[in-house]
Parts: sequence; C-alpha cells; structure tokens
Amino acid sequence: MNKLLIVSLILASSYNIAPAQQAATSDFGDAPLTYGSADHIVSGNSYMGSAPDKELAYQPSPEANADDLNGTDDEDGVTFPEMFQGARVTIQVKITGLAYLNAWVDWNGDGDFNDNGERIASNLLRSTGTTSLSVTVPSNAIFSKPTFARFRFGPNSTNKPSYDDTGSATSGEVEDYQIKISCIAPDAPKLGTVTQPDCGLTTGSVVVNGLPSSGSWTLTRLPDGSALPGSGTTVTVSGLAPGTYRFTVTNSTGCTSLPSPELTIIGFTGTPSPPVVETIVQPTCILSTGGTVLTGLPATGTWTLTRFPGGLTVPGTGITTTVSGLIHGTYTFTVTNSAGCTSLPSASVVINLQPPTPTAPAPGSVTHPTCEVPSGSVIINGLPSTGTWTLTRFPGSVQSTGTGTGTTVSGLGQGTYNFTVTNANGCTSPVSSDVIINLQPGPAPVLVITNPASVCSPSTVDLTNAAVTQGSTPGLTFSYWTDAAGTIAYPTPAQATAGNYWIKGTTVSGCSAIRPVIVTVAQKPPANAGPDMILEYLFSATLQADEPGINLTGNWSVVRGSGEFTDPGFAKTTVSNLAVGENVLSWTVSNTVCQPTVDYVSITVTDLLIPTLITPDMNGKNDYFVIRGIETLGKTSLTVCDRRGMVVFENPAYDNLWHGLDYNGNPLPSDTYFFRLKPENGRSATGYLVIRR
Repeated sequence: MNKLLIVSLILASSYNIAPAQQAATSDFGDAPLTYGSADHIVSGNSYMGSAPDKELAYQPSPEANADDLNGTDDEDGVTFPEMFQGARVTIQVKITGLAYLNAWVDWNGDGDFNDNGERIASNLLRSTGTTSLSVTVPSNAIFSKPTFARFRFGPNSTNKPSYDDTGSATSGEVEDYQIKISCIAPDAPKLGTVTQPDCGLTTGSVVVNGLPSSGSWTLTRLPDGSALPGSGTTVTVSGLAPGTYRFTVTNSTGCTSLPSPELTIIGFTGTPSPPVVETIVQPTCILSTGGTVLTGLPATGTWTLTRFPGGLTVPGTGITTTVSGLIHGTYTFTVTNSAGCTSLPSASVVINLQPPTPTAPAPGSVTHPTCEVPSGSVIINGLPSTGTWTLTRFPGSVQSTGTGTGTTVSGLGQGTYNFTVTNANGCTSPVSSDVIINLQPGPAPVLVITNPASVCSPSTVDLTNAAVTQGSTPGLTFSYWTDAAGTIAYPTPAQATAGNYWIKGTTVSGCSAIRPVIVTVAQKPPANAGPDMILEYLFSATLQADEPGINLTGNWSVVRGSGEFTDPGFAKTTVSNLAVGENVLSWTVSNTVCQPTVDYVSITVTDLLIPTLITPDMNGKNDYFVIRGIETLGKTSLTVCDRRGMVVFENPAYDNLWHGLDYNGNPLPSDTYFFRLKPENGRSATGYLVIRR
C-alpha cells in the first residue's frame, strides 16, 4: 500500500528551532510526537529511495508527512502492499549503499513501537538494491484507524553510539510512514425465505443466511441503517414495511461485508379497520325504520359490507355508505376488502322503536267572557302523559309547552278554535274538535274613584258625594262595601270614618266594576315646647320640644323678647341672641288638616352684677372687684385701663381676686378706671370702676 500523504500542521512549537544561519546536517523522522525522535547524519553514501534531504530539527506530524512537505519529498524508499489482518505480506525496501536495515510497525496503534513483535527488522545488513521483508500481520492488528511504521538504514544499532526506534545515528536515513491495515470482510448476507404481508400482518419478513459462524455480528438494514445485533449463521428479520431492502453484516472484529441482493416487500392493504358509525338515523313519526351512515371503509377497490344479525351483505366502493331500512334492534357491521380480509365488527347501532303519534287533544270545560273578564278559556285534556309536549292553537299557530295530561288555555277572544299537540318525540296529533268562545257581554263600566279630602277628628266623610265617583260611566248604581269581593256591605257611607272601603258601580245590564276608596281622618296634633329655662348671663340655649311625629311639622317663633333659631322646624334646635329678661317662644305643630296646636316656653336671661366701687384697704369689706355670675361665663378675660386709656391690669382668666393692684403689684391710686370683660360664653361687658382708698 502506498504511503498516505495528507497536509497537516507541523507540531514544532514545542522544540527549539536552530538559528537560520545554521546548516542542516541530519535527516529526522516525522511520525507523531509519541513515537519519539529519530535522526541520521546524512553522509550521502547509504540511504533508502532517492537521496535524502536534511532538516534542522525533529519534525513530528500527525500524518508523518512533515518531511515530505519540507524540502524534497525523499520518503520513497519503502513500498507497502495491501495488508490484511493475519496475512503474510512482503514489504519492498529500495536501498543505496551498504548498511544495516532496522524497521518497526505499531501494530496495535498505541503510539509507540515498544510492544512485542513490533520490530520487524533488526540489523539486517543490506547493499544497493531492493530488499524484501516478509512480515506476518497480526490477526488483532488495528484496522479502525491508520498506524505508523519507521525504517532506519545506517550503522549497526548496537554500535556506539547505539540507537533503536529512537535516537541518533552517525550515518544513513530514517523514513516514517502512515499505513492502513485492512480487515478481512465477511461474505455478503444471503437471503432465504421471504414472507410477504397478508390479512393478518401488514409487514413482511425475511430469513437472512450466511452470517459469521463465530463471534457476534451486527446486521445492518439498508437504506435506513437499522441495526440488529446477534450471533449464529441465520436470523429472521421481521416488521418490514413495503419497500426495497439490502443487508450488510459487520463481524466481531468490525469488518463489514458487501451488501446482500435486493429484497422487495410488496405493499398489502392488510385487514381493514372496523367500519365507523358516523350517524344513526332513528325512526320518525312518519317513517317506521331507521338507518346509519358508516365511514372508514376501504378507500380503494370493491368491498363487501356484512350486517349482523342476519349476515346480509352489500357490495360497494368508497369510504362512506348509508344503510337504511333498519327496524328496531341492535346491529353491527364488518367490511371485507378486495383482498378478502375482513375487519372486526363496528360499534353497535341501536335502532329505537318508532315514536308514537299522540291522539287529538280533547276540549273540556269552556269558560266564556264575562263583564269583568273580556276573554274566555278552555280546559284541554288527553295530552301525552310523559315528556314535554307542545300545544298549538289555531288559528294563529300560537304555541305553549307543558307536561301532564291536561292544561287550561286562557285569553281566548270571541271565535272558534282548534288544537294539536306535539309530543317529546316530535310527533303531532290530529286536530281537536271545535272550541267556540262567545262574545263578551257588556260593555263593562268605567269606574273612577277619587279619594276624599282628609278631615279632622271627630268629623266624618260622605262617600256618596258625587265628587268621589266623578268621571265614571254615567247611570251607574253605586254600592258600598268593606271587602274587595263586595260581599260585606258598609251601612253608613254618608258618615264614613277613617278606613279602607270599596265602591261598586253597576250598569243596567248587570256588568259592574269595584274600586277601593280611602277615608282619612286626622287627629289634632299634640305640641310640647319643653321646660322653661333661667340663664345667668347666657344668651343662647338648646330647646327641648317633643318631636312632632310622622306627617306632622313643627315651627318655632318668638312671642316676646328676642331670639334667632338655627332651624325653626327642628324641635331641639338652638336659639341665640336672647334678650336680658324674659323671652317667650312658641312651638306650633300642624298636620295640614286640623288647626295647629301651640305650646310656649319661657327663657329668662339674668344680667351680671358688676360693682362700680371698691375700697381695697383690706379690712374685709368691699376689698375685691367681685362680679356675681362670672362662673356661668366660662373662661373670662378682664382688662382695666386708666383715664388715659393705658392698660394698668389684665387677667386672661379672671377669678374675682383683683383688689386694685397694677401689673407690678403696686396699689393703684384712688381714681376712676374703665374695664372690659370678654367671656367664652355670653356677651362682652364694659363699664367704669372707682377705687377709693
């Protein structure tokens, strides 16, 4: 086999590169780095193939081609035949000169030449010409990837300096090669019995013979590459869909055979699927038989549909068919395709009994219009006892639904009517007999009632007054009742007391109408203005009148004195700006019917007692400026000024303890002074005060 030449990167970065000016003297091996460095000083007297070129340094490469790509391709001394595992081969080595030949092959591909049997030539003295090396390739030699060989032609490897697969020699040449060892492929598989698809199975199978008798193997199906491992000389391959196949076998050493002859599995429709029940048509009120629509039938060829029970067969084509004329019962169907394969039964088709048609409705009691009711009614009997029915009235086709054997149809004007009934199955009866509704008697009167105006107790109301029934149909006769049905007469309608009554108006033809009337008698309202009050220098108060009650109104007003109300209509409102002395207020309650009721409340406001003279000599008599009633005013400020208007004393919360001292506690001289009181509650007060010492 010729040496493989593939360009790759030279792995030289890990080695020292000689300076450019240094001359190359040696030939270096170029196998991958794991095989180590081997070199010979080039003398020109002994070499392999064409004369070697020289390199500056060791040049390992992944494909042993660095020497080929650097300078002259001088690695041409060795010719390899095709090498098979376990075969005896002859390797030719072209030699020039007289020297010793040493050679190694990495049979197991582990990256070195150190294993047993990997040295194939040891110090063979050879001269110019072609030397044949007879070598047996190990049966377990690696074939899954390329491996490498090294040939060295030079001095005896045991001479000093000695060398083996690595190291330096004083003359000659080294040549490294990438080689490929072939395996011995097994025979192509042979095809035996072929089983094509049939009704029971939609796939085929084949018996494959001639497989390796020893070890395990892998059978590969082409073109999809499906792999089947096994052992022995025969295997059955099943599950083959329609198509064309070939097979290869790979033995335990990894060698793969040529493909087998072609195998064709013929397409077969197989057993059809059960028919699919798409629609079931039940018997109707008119049609006594049902049917079904079946789908999922064979799309190609002619098929035969078989009905069970009975075994009735029908041929046809296409994926859908309609089966009709089925009486009450349960059915299944099978289909047989053109290949004679029969499906499993379909789902059950249940055909119900024909639904019954109801009898004609039977009119019963008829109620005609009256003076009060303008329409009539009829009781209809003989309706379906089960399910929901629909009753149709003619003319007009007015429909109503219900359940039970009877119903009442109301709202019927004068005329002749007929009825049909449709049961829950949709079946409609014949038409009923005539139902005749008479004309309404009358007409019924128009009765207008106006409730009389309210009166004040003990007065009564006259219900016979024409104003109460004004607007009614003329000529009516009126009667008076205490119930809506007009069964209990009211004996004194001209003197009606408070209550609810009914007035009936009747025409000369006997038609009447009855309407309610309400008599309202109001009671005189009570009024309570609340308790009288006395206020000490306070000019506002909260009134305490009783609330007027439902449908009553109240109102405050001033009778004597003065006052302003926050809300005159509120019983417990606030009154302010009262006058000193007595203030009389009225609380008036009204119901708009009776005369208003009035009650009064008196509020007396007392004035403050402010002295105009004090004699603060501290003898226990008239020493202090005491204002009687100040405690009712809340927090009160006192400001005292002299004649010039200058403030000489001020207390923001006066406590009746001032006795004529100024801000600094010095007695003020006898004179006339002026003061101002400003309380939280009540009005401010001003005046004069004489201090006499």
